[in-house]
Amino acid sequence: MPDIVYAGRRITADMLTYRPPYTVAYAPLLANTAGVTTTETVAITTPSITFEDGRAYRITLKCLAQSSVAGDTVMLRVRKTDTSGTAYIDQNRKYIPAAGANAPSHFSNICSNTTGADITAVLVATFARSSGTGNALIAASSNNVAYVLVEDVGPAGDYTNATAIT
Repeated sequence: MPDIVYAGRRITADMLTYRPPYTVAYAPLLANTAGVTTTETVAITTPSITFEDGRAYRITLKCLAQSSVAGDTVMLRVRKTDTSGTAYIDQNRKYIPAAGANAPSHFSNICSNTTGADITAVLVATFARSSGTGNALIAASSNNVAYVLVEDVGPAGDYTNATAIT
């Protein structure tokens, strides 16, 4: 449900301009990362984001996973701050059908801040090989941009049981 204006409240320009969903942060990757094995590695870093108290956010990761060996599995995550931060997207394991093949990934999760205070942080997209023997990487180019996108999708109360932003 979109934000509403209660009786007696004024409609301001920002209420008209920033109707959910709207983009809060966008961080693109335009070139392949280096290959790694099982060490979780940062591929994309967003600018600093303020997650406002009482708001919900859609966090999206779009990328191409790749490995040097057929049958490997590449793990993809979006975390807070760094490779040991809270994972907001963590269910992505991409099977690589052939050596050097691109396995497209496009995942989203709804997260909300109900801590009672704004939280400011960067998000990072990470990757590593989760099974197999090859070198994993995130493939990207100007024609196939990998990215992390954060959108404000409205009041946190509209998304009960969303992943908590902490």
